[in-house]
Amino acid sequence: MHAPARAPWIPGGGTALEWGLRPPCPVGVGPGGYRGEGGKVWCLDCGDRYTGRPAQVGEDHIHQDDAHHAARLHADDHEGELRRFITAERTRETREKSGWTTRVYALVAAAIGEDYSGVWWDGTGYRLVPSGARLNAKGRRVRRRVVELVLAAGFLRREDNGDVVAAADGRAMLTIWRHHRTDLAEPWPARHEPQALPPLPGGQEAARRREAARQRMPELERQAAQSRAEFLRRREEAERQHQAELAAARQRRADEQAERVHAERAHTGADIDLTWSAVGAGRWSVTSADHDRRLNVVLNDRDFATDMYEIRENGHFISRHPDCHHAEATLRQLLADGVEVGERTPEPTPAASTHRCSTSLAGRWHQAPPAPPARTEGLTPDTPPLQPPARRPMGRPGLRVDQALLPRERLTSSPFREHRARRGPVVSEAGRWTRRTT
Repeated sequence: MHAPARAPWIPGGGTALEWGLRPPCPVGVGPGGYRGEGGKVWCLDCGDRYTGRPAQVGEDHIHQDDAHHAARLHADDHEGELRRFITAERTRETREKSGWTTRVYALVAAAIGEDYSGVWWDGTGYRLVPSGARLNAKGRRVRRRVVELVLAAGFLRREDNGDVVAAADGRAMLTIWRHHRTDLAEPWPARHEPQALPPLPGGQEAARRREAARQRMPELERQAAQSRAEFLRRREEAERQHQAELAAARQRRADEQAERVHAERAHTGADIDLTWSAVGAGRWSVTSADHDRRLNVVLNDRDFATDMYEIRENGHFISRHPDCHHAEATLRQLLADGVEVGERTPEPTPAASTHRCSTSLAGRWHQAPPAPPARTEGLTPDTPPLQPPARRPMGRPGLRVDQALLPRERLTSSPFREHRARRGPVVSEAGRWTRRTT
């Protein structure tokens, strides 16, 4: 209900009336008469809808009470028209959403019990006696699924004696469908019935369901709270498990990385401490506390353009390096491999040296570099390795001539014979064609 308020659309100012609908009332009372003691009735719906100017309804009234009474009668006419329109629209919507068929209409109409009609249970199924049937007629069978759907929707009610009667919602729905039977749908095919029928909007079944839902609301809220708590608990548990898996994966990767680093350092001997002992000028004996092998390092400053640190073991050459730190890495690698080269021979005990080999180059000499060292693994000083045979110098390259392409008189001519006698035959050595001189 809307309280009366000043209506700016009334000429001269006035108040609009109240009514029971949601939209504001289009009828109001404005001042009228010679001294403003009377009143005029104005209506927006009766006025110009394009300009929004209201129209005056009736003549001027001498008293305000007469104007308000006339305005109330005019507002009731508009309210009745609007209510009829709203009722017709709601009825149409109810019919469209009811899902009724011709068989449901006949079932509910027979359950009213007029003119010897009725619906009853015979022990094995439901029977329908249509209107106008003879007395004590048994009627025809109706599918149980259809009757159960109508009972669940609140349109029918089953009595204790087995009879099925129409409920208040069923009678109201019959009234809605009474003048629109042609709009009813066809009966449902067998085993193709809907899951449920909607109840009558605003009916007893709808109110019963709302009350049942309201009573179940605390229980539903309690279940929702329990479900929420269980969800939070499982989410926290899953998060903890996920974090634990991530931590385990990080620890596993760290352990694998540490294992790889340890294996790499064990393979390269990076953790081996070397002890350098001076044997002579530019000569050192290298040992380790964890190994019983003894390696010799010699500073070669004569055979190369730069000083080279040569590593030997048991008199066998192993490798040479231009810098001391390269030589140390090779020494650690040899000790880590654990494969001794050659046989051990007694050597004098070297004097301990407090200084390692110099990391700077001793000098640069411009001498021709020697031939690369031969492989000595598995050999002794008494059995030097075999040197590859010297390569035979090749003669001057000659011209290969296909004699089949030369004319016969040229092959037998004296200049060609003298040329062959002087240069010799054409022979092939190592894939090259040369002429052997006599």
